[in-house]
Amino acid sequence: MRRLVVFAALLAACKSKVDRVVPAAEAATATATASAAEKAAPPPAPACPAPDAAKIAPFEVDKKVITADVPKLEDPSGSLASFEDKLLALARGTSKKPVRIGFYGDSNLTSDFLTGHLRRSLQGRFGDAGHGFVGLARPWAWYSHEDVHHHGTWPLWKQFDCTTDPVVGHRYGFANMAAESSKPGAAAWAGTAGADAKVGRSVSRFDVYFLKRPRGGSFDLLLDGKLQKTVRTAAADYEAGFETVEAPDGPHEIKCVVKGDQAVRLYGTTLERDDPNGGVVVDSLGAGALNFQRWMLTEPVIRKAQLERRAYDVVFVWLGMNSMWLEPNRGWATDTIKQIRDALPGVPVVLVSPPDSEKHGSQKTDPRIMALVKQLREVAAENDAAFWDFRAAMGGDGAFLEFMKRGLAASDRVHLSREGNVVMGQRLLAALFDDVKARLDAHPDAGCGGR
Repeated sequence: MRRLVVFAALLAACKSKVDRVVPAAEAATATATASAAEKAAPPPAPACPAPDAAKIAPFEVDKKVITADVPKLEDPSGSLASFEDKLLALARGTSKKPVRIGFYGDSNLTSDFLTGHLRRSLQGRFGDAGHGFVGLARPWAWYSHEDVHHHGTWPLWKQFDCTTDPVVGHRYGFANMAAESSKPGAAAWAGTAGADAKVGRSVSRFDVYFLKRPRGGSFDLLLDGKLQKTVRTAAADYEAGFETVEAPDGPHEIKCVVKGDQAVRLYGTTLERDDPNGGVVVDSLGAGALNFQRWMLTEPVIRKAQLERRAYDVVFVWLGMNSMWLEPNRGWATDTIKQIRDALPGVPVVLVSPPDSEKHGSQKTDPRIMALVKQLREVAAENDAAFWDFRAAMGGDGAFLEFMKRGLAASDRVHLSREGNVVMGQRLLAALFDDVKARLDAHPDAGCGGR
């Protein structure tokens, strides 16, 4: 019995020593492991920079000009999120890729007044990535763009467009206009704006759009008067042609001069540049008398290739003033959205209602316009597109008459003046950046991933 007691005591003593040693060994091992883990662990990722407050600040509107509130962008499906995130990425500095905006419209857009205001305002905040697309054609005497120089020897050209000057085959290109000539020396050109312009003073890249086809002719491509290359447009089939000319960033002009061997059809050219902040591009795509039916008449294969090349981040479609047949218009508007999305999958589309308009002798909006506003709102909702009520933004019933009194619109009850377009462009910017703020409030990390 005594031996058992002694043995038990020795065993307890040994166990006590083991209990004292093991925790120390484990602690040493744990310390070494933690130290190694700390050395192996990557440094913590930097926090996402906050957006530059000046770049996402609200756009103010003058309520003395229009007392009506600015209607919100209607986007129940949240389709604009991808576009707004790209603007927020520019505002945070997490992306340096330009944001491109395509804006279709009718004759109210053919002088680039509304889109010119958008371009100057957005480039003033985010950077000037270039003027964007301008037609190397002039189907309408008043067709022009702001903050860019463009012209041609137009008597030597035949003008085509999808509304007033149709052509067999309907190959007008994505901007719905073209110019064609086989006369030697026929020329069209585009270049940077003057030194006093707020934007558009520099370019580093031109991209010329033309038609390739059987028996196509040739044209010389000149940069600042110097021959760069001779472009042959002959091809086995009809297709979109492109030629890019690069230059040191600065003032430049591109010129296309027909050789005279066969006919050459030009669509236009883009002017772009690499802005250190990424920048914004606004393509103004106005065509006289355009409506959804006429938009759909343009041959789709070449348009698709050109839209793919432009790679817009959002497309606005401001049509309806020239829509006379209400019921088929629903299908044409729906198909317009589908064709844009076929070329640009996932890119948001914004339908913009026609302006207010009254019949002569009436103070109330033309019932046709009211029906179109309702229809386009429905089409947008049915197709997960966004919608903006341009008529309501003008002030609703009688708004066009008030615009006429203030010199903001013409007496034809169709066309806004330059000043009227600027006022409405500012209201559209206010609606857009209210929506950007709502996006950021709901998703504080929007734009953190860059692009």
